[in-house]
Amino acid sequence: MADTMRAHVVAVADELFYAHGVQAVTMRRVRDTAGVPLKRLYQMFPSKDTLLAACLARRDLTARAAIGQRIGAIEDPVAKALAPFDFLNDWFRQPGFHGCVFAGAFGEAGAASPIVVTAVQTHKQALLELLTELVAKTGIRDADAVGAQLAVLFDGAMAIATFTGDTDAALHARRAAQAVLDTAT
Repeated sequence: MADTMRAHVVAVADELFYAHGVQAVTMRRVRDTAGVPLKRLYQMFPSKDTLLAACLARRDLTARAAIGQRIGAIEDPVAKALAPFDFLNDWFRQPGFHGCVFAGAFGEAGAASPIVVTAVQTHKQALLELLTELVAKTGIRDADAVGAQLAVLFDGAMAIATFTGDTDAALHARRAAQAVLDTAT
């Protein structure tokens, strides 16, 4: 029961933070929307930053699972390495896209919240590792360097789409990633 309530609160808070921003959402608003007593909310999450970190951990798992699903059925290693950019392209075009929740959380909570910084860094590190692993499967020798380049393109596309609303950012990043892969082989 406690795990179910915790998951419910995280899901509610995640939607609120994504739709309205971290600063605009109070613990009282989370309480009201989730339908849990404020005392219980603070027992589960001693601070808004703790709750935000739990939301980011949830988003990390969701994003990596969605990317994994996207690349799962692809056989060609190069197409697999480019598939995360196709995922971004689809996501940027969905109604309700408000940008990268990790950039937003870092921007709003920033260095003042070590737990949020850790959650953001964990997500970014996992994406770097995934891209590097995908590059390694193409047979490229310096997979670490090329994976890092793809991570910059991935995050750059995310930043452009988040801050400018350019939904073609993932397509531009994909073309650049293809050029990086072509050059590295």
